[in-house]
Amino acid sequence: MQPLTHQMWEKHFVALRPHVQQAWPGLDSWQLERINGDWDALVEMIQRTTGMSADLAQQQLRKLDVEELGIGTGGDGDRDDEGQASLRQLRLGAGFSEAERDRIVERLSKLDRRLARFPADGTELVLSVKERDSSGQSVRLECRVPGFSPFVATSTEPDLRAALMDVREDLWRQIDDAVTKRTEGAR
Repeated sequence: MQPLTHQMWEKHFVALRPHVQQAWPGLDSWQLERINGDWDALVEMIQRTTGMSADLAQQQLRKLDVEELGIGTGGDGDRDDEGQASLRQLRLGAGFSEAERDRIVERLSKLDRRLARFPADGTELVLSVKERDSSGQSVRLECRVPGFSPFVATSTEPDLRAALMDVREDLWRQIDDAVTKRTEGAR
């Protein structure tokens, strides 16, 4: 069995709708039918109906057990899903070495929550820096995910730690904005 992911929702949304309706009886069944395979719209609908955060809604969806489709965790839904994008896809480009990976991933770890809504397959993250440790330093974090234009966050902060946090926050905002725009456009 595997947790419910956006890929599984897109593939099996018709069969999953009754299970979602049973788990959240307050959802409007007409609107649930209208969103079809749009995972983000489903998460937003659960948010609106229940008042829970998007992260909590996704955690609860991952816990949904539908034995006939092989979906479910049999647990709390918090295990890592290899099918979800994460900082595992991060490639260190110019100006960074593999020896720095753990420290960099730790600084950017907040992004894992946003990346998890995308499939690991086809997701690319590249972090690079030009003129490192100089006043002209420029850090760039590029993220490519299926179905969206590339996200590019840059920072000219002279302190590398501050620059990493800057690109992390900028990428977080860009992903949120793009998903919100797409979700609102689907209504």
